[in-house]
Amino acid sequence: MSTPAAKSITFFHNPKCSTSRNAQTLLQSAITTTSSPVSIETVEYLKHPLTRDQVREILTFLDAEEHPEVIKEFLRKDAPKAETIEEAQEVLKKDPAMLQRPLVVDWNAKKAVIGRPAEAVLEIIKN
Repeated sequence: MSTPAAKSITFFHNPKCSTSRNAQTLLQSAITTTSSPVSIETVEYLKHPLTRDQVREILTFLDAEEHPEVIKEFLRKDAPKAETIEEAQEVLKKDPAMLQRPLVVDWNAKKAVIGRPAEAVLEIIKN
């Protein structure tokens, strides 16, 4: 019997943000107790900003085309107004710090979760 492939998720993280640090701790604790293997790639998005393609893909996973209000949740409250995926791409190109964090993405399952509150990130590892 073969071992199931590890679920691979990307955690977009700001180590200076307490919510992001809490979410990271929750995720790491949860994956040690889950029955399925999970690997986490942590990306400090201020050092390695999201690409335009990543922004589009994540917002598509969050169903922003059908529910544009998701774009407001994807960006921080103090971010410039963005109502479309293209506008969100521009905001983050100019200032990656405007991303709402933490953010977790399962690229294979086409799922993304904004970690507000921090416990929300656990949704990404549920089957």
